[in-house]
Parts: sequence; C-alpha cells; structure tokens
Amino acid sequence: MKFHLIIIVLTFSCNLVFAQEKAVYNAVKNSNVNDTEIRSTANSLWSGYSIGINYGITQFDGDIRQYDYTSSFKESRSAYSFSLEKKINDKISISIENVSGEFAGLRKSYVGYEIFDPYSLTLGSEIPGYGDKFVTSFNETDVLLNYNLNSSISKLIKKEISENLSIIVKIGFGYNVFRSLRTNLYTDDYIYSYGYDDLTKNESKEAVSESVIVYGAKIKYEIQDGLSLLVDWTVRNSMSDKWDSSIMDGGHGNDRFSLFSFGLAYEIPEKYNTKD
Repeated sequence: MKFHLIIIVLTFSCNLVFAQEKAVYNAVKNSNVNDTEIRSTANSLWSGYSIGINYGITQFDGDIRQYDYTSSFKESRSAYSFSLEKKINDKISISIENVSGEFAGLRKSYVGYEIFDPYSLTLGSEIPGYGDKFVTSFNETDVLLNYNLNSSISKLIKKEISENLSIIVKIGFGYNVFRSLRTNLYTDDYIYSYGYDDLTKNESKEAVSESVIVYGAKIKYEIQDGLSLLVDWTVRNSMSDKWDSSIMDGGHGNDRFSLFSFGLAYEIPEKYNTKD
C-alpha cells in the first residue's frame, strides 16, 4: 500500500509541475508582449524535457526459470517503453516511464521445491511429460530518479568523458498491471493463473496489479543536436511471488524481470529559431 501511495504522490507532483508551467505560459500569452517573446518564454518552460522510446528483450528471474534455449518455448520475450524526462540540473533528472510487453519462463526440475499445483491437474505422474511454463503480459508505469555519473567517473579515471556520452543510474517505483497464465510444459494444460478465469485460458475482466521497485542504468550518446541513442538495462522487482502464477516454498522468493533495450531520445531545444 505504501508503494502505491508513493507512486500517487510522485505522479501528482509531476502533474503539478506541468500545470504550473502551463499557467505561466498562459499568463505570458495574455500579457502585452510580442509573439517572439511569447514563444521564447514557452520554449524556456519546456527546456530540459526529453522524450524517449526503447525496444528490447525481457528475462524473468523467479521460481519458474530454466534458461532452456533448446525448447520450442522461449523464455526471452520482448517489450517496449516510452518515457518523459525532466532535467533538474547537470546530474539529476526525474522521469515517468511506461513499459508494455511480456516475460516468460519454463522449468523441468523442482528438486528442493514444494510444487505449487493447487488443482493437482498437470504436474502429477498421471500426465505424460513433467514440467511447466508461464507467460505474463504486463503494462507498467514507473517514476524514476536519474543520476548522471559522468563527473564521478571522470574523477575516478582522471580523464574527461566525452560531452556526447552520458552514463546514468536510476532508481524508483512502479505500478504493474499484469495477466499470467501457467500451463503444463508439454501438454499445455491449465495449472494456475492470475487475470484469467479458473481452469480456463480465457482472460477475466480484471487484471492483477502489483507494486514494484525499479533500478538500472543507461548510456546515452548524442548523435546530433537533441537526438541521442540509448542503451538501457533495468530490473523490476515485484513485491510478491505472483508474476509466474507460482508461489513455492523453498523457491526463489519475490519475482523480478530485467529489460535490456535500445532506443532513441529527443531533447526539446532550448531556443526557437524565429525571425523578428
């Protein structure tokens, strides 16, 4: 509950900043100034903002995980993200990020685990082929604090880092809405789910929500004015063990997944090129 409250507070704060900037812009617009001054003022309000888009590969880490790339069922899945970032100073920025996609896992061996098979349907000896798999689809919104490490790294290596290159770490909180379906690895029979009707593979009306802790790092390289390439690695830790539709004693603990992605970011320019 406290993580939900933090997300709400941070999101409200960002919305308040946007609202204040809009109010200032409207006040300037209604004052007795020329069009060039209005547009220059409006632009300065949005200076320091950037938008980004990324696409990459997810990898789950939890109870149902084998990293078995020989199977026709692949654990690596894809996801994409959109972000809006506000630069506070040379080192710190705040961003809101929305991420959508899938992650998945499989497992053939459960030595030392108490298997979570609530309906005793598909993991018993009466079913040919032992093992299970899951697929989770999700949509998540994160609020992140970003810190630029360039100056710290420069002091450490005693060499200036290129102005075009930024090395950034990030941490924050998120709100994840998901549906997870767990089935037999070989027969595809239903075992358990969240966001699906019991004993079927049909989506229910209500998805399941979960608070997450987010941390990671990214590299930004400016290829031309305002446009940068992004390489991003982010880990999302769930506050429960539900993402794989499996809660196992002696298992992995709370679930998490990582997203390794590439993308582009565009920073809103600080000046308009206008003529008097």
